[in-house]
Amino acid sequence: MGFKEIGRKIQIAREERGLTQMDLAQALGITQAALSNYELGKRRLYLQQIEQIAAILGKRLDFFIQEENGGPGTAPPGGEHELRDIYEKISRLGPPEIRLLKDYLDYLQWRQRNAPIK
Repeated sequence: MGFKEIGRKIQIAREERGLTQMDLAQALGITQAALSNYELGKRRLYLQQIEQIAAILGKRLDFFIQEENGGPGTAPPGGEHELRDIYEKISRLGPPEIRLLKDYLDYLQWRQRNAPIK
């Protein structure tokens, strides 16, 4: 899921709560301009920031990071507890490790798509 999609979901959740960008930005301790860039997908969001936004807006984390089309990634194979454990571990990674993890996940998806049919 891209930053534009996450940003759009932030905007939807914010508007559902009846909050302005300024209201949410103040609750997050950021500028309104920074929040606008998040909502437009122009600025990178890290998992910890998405978790904070989810808590303030009263939404579950998966609302923001789950694919809308019901495709892969929408139903955690190991259950919700295992998925939360994974999110927690990812939130402690730095940018270089996040890039490595993303590369590995891209590889796993490629491998899954290109697996020989048995």
